[in-house]
Amino acid sequence: MEPEKQVLDLKKWFNSKHYLRLWNVGPPGFLFSVAIVHGLHYAEQALLLKTFSLSSGWLWGLMTIVELDAIVLLVWVLFSLPPKERGIKLSKKGIYGFIRHPIYTAIVYHMPILYALSWGSFLILFFLPVHHIIWGKLVGREEKYLVGIFGQEYLDYMNEVPRFVPWPKPQKRTL
Repeated sequence: MEPEKQVLDLKKWFNSKHYLRLWNVGPPGFLFSVAIVHGLHYAEQALLLKTFSLSSGWLWGLMTIVELDAIVLLVWVLFSLPPKERGIKLSKKGIYGFIRHPIYTAIVYHMPILYALSWGSFLILFFLPVHHIIWGKLVGREEKYLVGIFGQEYLDYMNEVPRFVPWPKPQKRTL
């Protein structure tokens, strides 16, 4: 018996549950982040708050490092869990062995840092911890959904792998 081929199931595109899941965190969160960053920039300009300027060498050097880091992160995502397997398979390999939400990591940290560097914005840099907290709350909704799909396996994964930043795991002490 031949295995079934996966075809595009158009029925699920008209299912409201699929639509809500598709727009659960990623796209609205990204739009929210862009709006907040632009709002902070305009507030900074309107209030004549202090900004910084870097020499062109430092500016382009730092921007290149942040951009390369984001590109490596996002390309690594494609090799770790191809788009056709997302939401179907729980991947713990590649980048997903270090952080649970690498795409969101790029949105939470890389995007605001690039804006802050290009605009010389202290306010956007100071906003990063708040941005992290907001995204932590948003992603909590998606993680409840993922626990519903993958169950205990995802709960164990949550205990083993950090959400956004690959913190080193504490070493167990032996006597």
